Amino acid sequence: MNEQVLTPGMYLQARITQKTREVAARHDAGLVAMWPEAIKEVMAEFPNLSAEQRANLKGNVQGQVKLLAARTGRSAHDFTPALEDVARILGS
Repeated sequence: MNEQVLTPGMYLQARITQKTREVAARHDAGLVAMWPEAIKEVMAEFPNLSAEQRANLKGNVQGQVKLLAARTGRSAHDFTPALEDVARILGS
């Protein structure tokens, strides 16, 4: 069988999908806080990421945050603290 290898990006997407569902079910403001939480989980699962992989994750998060802001009608600036935390966690 051809097993698919779980990449950091795939793991991030799975965590974000799950966290989005949890936030929606609770009807709370966790949309901002879920990004740093997801990155912490990715870093725990993949502790030896290269600088390039970390940069790719950061770009992935930034792109997804832009889309989420557009979808929800929120200002992208609402996510600035979360993006700063993501950058800090990733060491960039």
